[in-house]
Amino acid sequence: MSSKTVVIGSGVAGLCTAYYLRRFDADVIVVESNRIGSGASFANGGWLCPAQAGPLPEAGLTLTGMRALLARDSALYFKPSHMQALAPWLVRFRSYCNERDHQRGTAAIGQLGRGVFDLVEEMQRDGVEFELHRQGMVYAAQRVEDGRRELHKLAPMKQLGYDLPDDIITGTELHELEPALSPRIAAGFLVQEHWHVKADTFTAGLAAALRRSGVEILEGAEVFELETAGRSVTRVRTAAGDLDAENVVLAAGSWTTALAASLGIAIPMEPGKGYSFSVQPKVMPRHAVLLVDVHVGCTPFDDRLRIGGTMEFSGVNSRLDHRRIDNIVAGAQESFVPWQTSAVAELWAGMRPITADGLPVIDRTEEYENLFIATGYAMQGVTLAPPAGRALAEMITTGRRPDLLEPFRIGRFPRIPLPVRFLRPRQ
Repeated sequence: MSSKTVVIGSGVAGLCTAYYLRRFDADVIVVESNRIGSGASFANGGWLCPAQAGPLPEAGLTLTGMRALLARDSALYFKPSHMQALAPWLVRFRSYCNERDHQRGTAAIGQLGRGVFDLVEEMQRDGVEFELHRQGMVYAAQRVEDGRRELHKLAPMKQLGYDLPDDIITGTELHELEPALSPRIAAGFLVQEHWHVKADTFTAGLAAALRRSGVEILEGAEVFELETAGRSVTRVRTAAGDLDAENVVLAAGSWTTALAASLGIAIPMEPGKGYSFSVQPKVMPRHAVLLVDVHVGCTPFDDRLRIGGTMEFSGVNSRLDHRRIDNIVAGAQESFVPWQTSAVAELWAGMRPITADGLPVIDRTEEYENLFIATGYAMQGVTLAPPAGRALAEMITTGRRPDLLEPFRIGRFPRIPLPVRFLRPRQ
């Protein structure tokens, strides 16, 4: 085949990068080991939430994490049997749990996501079809002090120009704003700059637009080798055939780590599993809702409410731990007026790619001049993928690195040896 830019991965990161590469008139082909959007991009909340930027590591989180080791019902959970493999990443993660790094990371993510609403509307005008809601989001807390603490955490975003309230609301005012909340919820506030998409329609719409523009998308095309010559990746070998490559973009979410490692490139990143499911409420929330007490996000779609939460570090797997799902259900049930039925549907688990400092990697590699990486979007993939994809496409096609991408260099991490599990030959 003729040489093209090969984008590996068809989640939001890969599809948005491919979309903007086509806008820059590049020849593109997308390869996907499974189906379009079948990974972490499939059934998440689809939040466009630039005003809620912030990396996962923050001051005080290490103590919370240590407690979580022994508490399976914690929102943050480390599986004990995975601790040996996780230890090198966890040591690095702990080093970023401080106020200085968290503030710096918050500012970087906040700047990257700033233009996402304009980009999403531009996609719609360009013919990309997907379900979009502009309803805002309510933070909901059972205690007044917890509501104020969450609003205080967003203060850096207000300094970046985002529209955020000055104080919380309580009592009748809160329940008039969001009638779906139960009497247990005592305080909260509304974030206006919050939209959401139905995630599977977003990836499907991007894929359809790419195909209309002449981009080939190969599904069921697992990549099993990246061939190199000198400082270039020359060929991508897949289960669907070999592809000559002018440029290669690794945008395979949590699976990017192993692909990069096959070329000797270490990315300190681990998959953080999240769970979600759908319920049928009696009173559909007017807004997306973040339940502060249980760290659960709730997103309304037509007659179904999508509920998701937890951050589980247990390796790359999509196994459903029903005890953790039951904990999410219990926390959500007590926060809303009774649902029509307690039954949950469309259970799902997805792997969020979490780097040690909680920031994405959006960069060209030092080892290979035509190999680019777009990963580590954590819980903000839908928010960050459009602006990151546009900036990376500009970098690939012009050779100039946008200033917006400076905080997301892969070289920000000190060199480390690759974990043993990545050095074993592929069977």
